[in-house]
Amino acid sequence: MKRTRTKGFTLVELLVVIGIIALLMGVLLPVLARAKESANQVKCASNLRCIGQAMMSYLAANQSTFPAAYYYAGQKIDTTQNPAVQTPTCGQAGYIHWSAFLYATNTSDVTSNPSMYTNMNGWDMFQCPSINNGGLPPTDTLPQYGDPDQVVDNAPTQTPYWDGVDYQAPRMAYTVNEALCPRNKWVKGFQGAVRTYQYVKSTVVKHSSNTILATEWNPDWRVTAAFGDSSAMQNTLVCKSHRPVHAFVGTGGLNDGILDMSKLQPLPVGFGLDPKLNPGYRRVQVKDLLPDPNFQNIGSSKSRLDWVGRNHGVRSYDNGFDTRRTNFLYVDGHVEAKNIRETLSPVFEWGDDIYTLNPHGDLETQTQTTP
Repeated sequence: MKRTRTKGFTLVELLVVIGIIALLMGVLLPVLARAKESANQVKCASNLRCIGQAMMSYLAANQSTFPAAYYYAGQKIDTTQNPAVQTPTCGQAGYIHWSAFLYATNTSDVTSNPSMYTNMNGWDMFQCPSINNGGLPPTDTLPQYGDPDQVVDNAPTQTPYWDGVDYQAPRMAYTVNEALCPRNKWVKGFQGAVRTYQYVKSTVVKHSSNTILATEWNPDWRVTAAFGDSSAMQNTLVCKSHRPVHAFVGTGGLNDGILDMSKLQPLPVGFGLDPKLNPGYRRVQVKDLLPDPNFQNIGSSKSRLDWVGRNHGVRSYDNGFDTRRTNFLYVDGHVEAKNIRETLSPVFEWGDDIYTLNPHGDLETQTQTTP
């Protein structure tokens, strides 16, 4: 009987085809990954540009004054007492974040509808696709909106709504420059503040096209849970996504290494020191940066810029330094993608000074300027 050969591939032919496919995948997958990340970077830059446009609208409606990075809901300052007294002393009623001011149609709407802070409707521009879940969780949030292992600063309830949930984007990919957007230390002595903050008008910024207004977070929220000193490395992990970043560090005497600008000590009086020439802090330099910030090494941080993300491009290193790029929004509204080192040298892009620190507030008056 004559046998007929069934048409098909031999084992050798199949192996050859599989090998070719594997080779093509090895070539194409990195290309596709780079293309996806490039698209993410463009989308992230577009969202940050939208934030810039929203900030311009806010400035136009508020006498050219930048919003606070955050303050506590229900904030009051009693000036009838001497010294003045600021309450509340913690964020038990929630933090009011700068994103809420840009999202709301006017200031009075920020706290009028708290349910809008627990869903993603309309918050797209505050997210970056290169960060898991679009961004970091709020400092205080309901369990279903937080991240594993996250401990809230002030535990909220939900009866009938909640008490303590932050008024901010449910996922936050961006942070602002503390030199332009003040923190909530308006009164000397509040939470140990030695120096107080003030609101800043955009007109005082001399080089708007070279001054950073906002940038991206490190994608690991736990990086912001450590404050940059060994005492902060604790089991209680509170995400500080409401905080701004800055590019200054305390120097001289008790100020050496201080990252919290409100804790800067006043300069000695009577030794011929001019506070304007010797403010007790200096600009951050490239050598101050961690080469690759992460939760394991953030306790040795010497700069708040270690909280800034390095989120775009293929991971590579230059003498151990992560070379990936980050999107930066400038005061004039344009956005650039660059490595964090390029914001420090050859041009320092984080402000000619910490405009938010109350001028001579540590030596003279503690007056608070508001929009």
